[in-house]
Amino acid sequence: MLPLISLTLGLSFLSGLNLYLATFLASFAVSQGWVDAALYPALAGLGHPAIMIVALILFLVEFIFDKIPWVDSLWDAVHTIVRPLGAVGLSLVVTQGAALGPVATTVLATTSFLLALGTHLTKSGLRLLINASPEPFTNILASLAEDVVVVALMVLLINAPVTGFAACLALLAGTWMVLPRLLRLVKVSIFLVWKKYLGRVAMPDFPQTVLPSALTVEQETQLIEKVGPEAAVAWWAVPCVSGKASGLPGLRPNRFGTLVAPAAHPGTLVFLSRGWFRRHAVRVSMAGASIRQESGFLSENLVIHRADDGLHLVLRFTRGEGPLVARLVQGLHSRLGLAAPGSGLSREAAATEVWDVPRPLQH
Repeated sequence: MLPLISLTLGLSFLSGLNLYLATFLASFAVSQGWVDAALYPALAGLGHPAIMIVALILFLVEFIFDKIPWVDSLWDAVHTIVRPLGAVGLSLVVTQGAALGPVATTVLATTSFLLALGTHLTKSGLRLLINASPEPFTNILASLAEDVVVVALMVLLINAPVTGFAACLALLAGTWMVLPRLLRLVKVSIFLVWKKYLGRVAMPDFPQTVLPSALTVEQETQLIEKVGPEAAVAWWAVPCVSGKASGLPGLRPNRFGTLVAPAAHPGTLVFLSRGWFRRHAVRVSMAGASIRQESGFLSENLVIHRADDGLHLVLRFTRGEGPLVARLVQGLHSRLGLAAPGSGLSREAAATEVWDVPRPLQH
């Protein structure tokens, strides 16, 4: 019974990665007699040539679609239900005739559905992140790697079902250990892609001549706790997303938050964010740091770098907020008494520059 359940759940795991390849491999293995017919008599029907041919054709279609950026994500979206339901179908085929009883069969089918769904969502989330890269080669390599994993684990499942399922669980557990970070990556990527292709910018409504500076009571409390009572008044406060962060132990990448410049602390920025269980406030000292704007594939970035202590912070804004990021960089240089690179301003002119921040351009 243990090898039977292990094989069933192992097939469900592989179905979440590639349902058609897993079905074809299982059907081919049965037709070639590689599966112990005495141990798994219900699998005899899975070796029918019609099943093998249909699974092979669908796998070849998926093999092509899965290599094309964004087409693979659309294909994954369509298969959000198909793969888990296919896993349930395989589990029912494998356990047909086994003395499990209706309750155990239902529990096993439900477990197969959830296992395949979890694997599918993890796979589709990773592929969505890979699609943020402008070149197509990463997609091809990721797709080929998934196919190799399916083939390797299927061979292991056929020869040692319990060991094979344990390997599947270990792979899934390792993936889920980094799932919170993965979910943040997926959420931020979807947000930036949405804003990039729709050409919309989610910015608060504020007059064209000033930067937004309104804080919620919760944000004011965070600032007071992190910087001091005088920090409750903000010079400006703009929403953004944290990117790469080195030299700042309390700041993790891909967090939605608000970048605040306290009016009473010219050389300080504070990034405010909220996690699942607690609030986060990270203070960034600007002393000796360089400030610049960089344009990425999905975002406009405000980059703060200081070689002395290894500080490197990237704060990401939507592509439509390029003018805003430019003004932030210019304003930070002005506040620190520095001339912005390439601005042609003297220190005195930069220090006395009048802010005139336009609304972000609409694409």
